[in-house]
Amino acid sequence: MNRNRHHPLHSKLFVEPTDDIQRDDPFSGPLGFLLGSIGPPSKLELAQQYFEAANALVEVIKRHECEDYKLAYPVLFLYRHALELILKAVMRSESTQHRLDVLADHFAEFIKKKNGEIVPSWIISRLKEIAGVDPNSMAFRYAEDKYGGAKECTAVDGDIYVSVIHLQEAMHVIYGVLSRVAGKLNIG
Repeated sequence: MNRNRHHPLHSKLFVEPTDDIQRDDPFSGPLGFLLGSIGPPSKLELAQQYFEAANALVEVIKRHECEDYKLAYPVLFLYRHALELILKAVMRSESTQHRLDVLADHFAEFIKKKNGEIVPSWIISRLKEIAGVDPNSMAFRYAEDKYGGAKECTAVDGDIYVSVIHLQEAMHVIYGVLSRVAGKLNIG
């Protein structure tokens, strides 16, 4: 028997599935990801995955299992990306637009046209607040913005403090509202 068969340096990461990966429920059996045959997740499903990942990291911070500053950018990126994806899912957009401020305006127009309703200003304000710090989905991902191959440091006026608890609560509210909109529009 080859003792190096399961060594991280000698075994492939991406392999054909075998019967030994079968499990009775999501928490039994081997832990792993099955990709491919079931197709890619929808934008809404992907948004939910990013949202849940951000919440999982926040819970790690709240349990004092990791210092908050070590997870700041991943948490902020995951929440921001979840919002971007759910907005695109609701609008059934194939846009490559990453600017939350632009997507917020498109969302408001979409809801007005589709349902004749006005999106509450606090939703648009919150999305634009995030866009003000991370305009192009690069600042939280790379800690800098990139424009046409050139790197520019993200301009932040002074220091910015983000309460982890307040961030999580705010994201739950806004994401919850957007999820309910997706449900009303039968987005799946």
